[in-house]
Amino acid sequence: MKLLILSDIHANWPALQAVLAAEPQVDGLIVLGDLVNYGPHPVECVRWAQANAPADWIVQGNHDRALGCDEDPRCSAPYRTLAAAMQCYTAGRLEPTAKSYLAKLPDCQTNIMGYARCFLCHAIPSDPLYGYMQAPDSRARWESEIHAAGRPDFLLVGHTHRPFASLINSTLIVNPGSVGQPKDHDPRASYALWRDGGVVLRRAAYDVASVAKDLVDCAPPEVALQLAGVLHTGGNLPGNTAAALRS
Repeated sequence: MKLLILSDIHANWPALQAVLAAEPQVDGLIVLGDLVNYGPHPVECVRWAQANAPADWIVQGNHDRALGCDEDPRCSAPYRTLAAAMQCYTAGRLEPTAKSYLAKLPDCQTNIMGYARCFLCHAIPSDPLYGYMQAPDSRARWESEIHAAGRPDFLLVGHTHRPFASLINSTLIVNPGSVGQPKDHDPRASYALWRDGGVVLRRAAYDVASVAKDLVDCAPPEVALQLAGVLHTGGNLPGNTAAALRS
């Protein structure tokens, strides 16, 4: 069995298409939230999820909730202006049925994959939409999150836009990284594959310049320029030197 694990698509349709083209034969799909915001193609990405993402294998991200419920996505300071501008654009593009779909997505799910129990959330189990933990964070913190998830065989998370896979005790924590806005200094779309009990992290190249060009048509010039810079560099926000920026 081969399953495609995606997170943080962020309305980047060419990046999503590149991943799907790279993995044309999979047995299932897992989506860990943030279909929308920051990117110029929210309609295409939400329609794709509605048609293809199984209801019990998709969770809501903070930007999905923000768009669906007209709320603040609670971004870090460097991204607040960018998120607000693109949220305004996205809200004007999405149909009411699409907003309702985003609003009703669950914030976490527990399911069986093969013989393994899996816990899915966008951020971390104790704070499924907004909590922020990276791979180097302390083992004790991750052990606490594993306990909060009910000690599953697999803990699948997103939100940081940085891929990693780490075994702690008997739980494999997997973050597939971001399809549409990587922040690990590699601009290629990031994703993971679950194959017969093992997980591999992979990348797919796509036409970043085409997405940057589309941003010009849907965002103020300064916003489009900064978001294009993040895409081209794999996470470097122009004018900000912080090493880790939460989205």
